[in-house]
Amino acid sequence: MAFRDYILDRFWLKLFSFILATLIWFTVQSQRNIQGEARFTSNPFHSGDRRDFSRVIRVDTLPTNRKLFKMDPQSVTITISGKSAVLDAIQYPAIQPYVIVPETPDSPAPYPIEVRNLPPKVTLERISPPNVMVGPMGPG
Repeated sequence: MAFRDYILDRFWLKLFSFILATLIWFTVQSQRNIQGEARFTSNPFHSGDRRDFSRVIRVDTLPTNRKLFKMDPQSVTITISGKSAVLDAIQYPAIQPYVIVPETPDSPAPYPIEVRNLPPKVTLERISPPNVMVGPMGPG
């Protein structure tokens, strides 16, 4: 059997299989991105520097909520990129990770971490870990 016959024999079945395999691959990749670490798009042609900042997570909640929270972990590593001069000018409290907890959860639950006060011309690359477990403070 010639090489041409290997390709053209049952061509439509092979084309359908290729398309199906490609769709499955894209589905698996998108699920990995959703379940894995938070991933942010970045420009691969950007020649800026990257910096890691370790910060304590703050909790935003309703002003009437006076209960105490327990968080695990209590700090995160934030990776940002930008020009060296901009990254060197960042002061310690400039970048602040936080979680929004509308009311005290009955049991520990994961909440996504967000970042505020990013300077202009700086790109958020990664938050590690992307979620924090927040629960009620137990006795003792």
